[in-house]
Amino acid sequence: MATTIFLIGATGLIGFRVLLEALAAGHNVRYAARSEEKAVKVSSNPKVRALVPGDRLSHVIIPDCTAKGAFDAALQGITHIIHAGSPVPLPNYDPNTEVFQPTGLMIKELLSSALKTPSVQRIVITSSIVANVGLVPPPHVVSASTRLPPPSPVPSSFDDVFEAYVTAKILALRYADEFVEEHKPHFSISHVVPGYVFGRNELALDADSVLKLNSSNNLLVMAMLGENLFPIHGVYAHIDDVAEVHLRVLFLDPKEGEPRDFGVATSVNYDNMFDIVEKAFPEKVAEGIFVRGSLQTLPVEWDSSETEKLLGRKFKSFESAVVDVAGQYLEVR
Repeated sequence: MATTIFLIGATGLIGFRVLLEALAAGHNVRYAARSEEKAVKVSSNPKVRALVPGDRLSHVIIPDCTAKGAFDAALQGITHIIHAGSPVPLPNYDPNTEVFQPTGLMIKELLSSALKTPSVQRIVITSSIVANVGLVPPPHVVSASTRLPPPSPVPSSFDDVFEAYVTAKILALRYADEFVEEHKPHFSISHVVPGYVFGRNELALDADSVLKLNSSNNLLVMAMLGENLFPIHGVYAHIDDVAEVHLRVLFLDPKEGEPRDFGVATSVNYDNMFDIVEKAFPEKVAEGIFVRGSLQTLPVEWDSSETEKLLGRKFKSFESAVVDVAGQYLEVR
């Protein structure tokens, strides 16, 4: 059977870049979208059109990915799955109905449908470093294989959107582990665990999109434009690395004792972010386009050595990610 990838999250920063990389590599891709309007934003994007995918690219409309059997029809004929579509913790989201509940339900429905689909061989789930680190980073080194105990009892509701997000990620990781242990499925599951992901967002075609699309790039841009922001975990990932790792991991066949989950995260102190902007774009700083703000750091010790071994190289630098984000903002403003 020809390889066909089912992609959840194609309208997001990570998912869209994975889509581009998969098409560039010659794969067949079927992506999920909640509406035809969202599907067209993907298929009509200039970067997608430039690849001339033809019938290698298709989509399926799933209005509610948490509904019972939501993925049953969509997975027919699918061999590989990438789930990069979990909710992000935006301040205006309801912590319960828009973050915590859909994160868990999507994983459960996807795995349930995959279990009923004999063609599925491999699933890669995009997690987050917060699933391994928690709300408050520990003093010791953490990796993608680290597992945290869930809160006991699990709260019945949340007031804080980030607490809901972190708890949902911890539980989703645990659920996937327990699913494999209980069901011994005919497919294998791995997680890609990125830090805060920065780099060009090819879905952002104007300055407003750079600032408002649901992506961690927003944090960098706001700090470049003079805002003083709250502390975030001090681990970054370049979007180029994140996309490549997803596809590398998707076609692995991990044996007993080999790594199954792969972190894409490098410890960083965000204090020097504007120094990078100033060095790369001194004229724009002088013109007042870029203004020094601040992005505070929660220190994290993270080990991604297994992933760099998989890639055969070091991850791209934080400096390159900052320059890419600032450069794109200048291009589209």
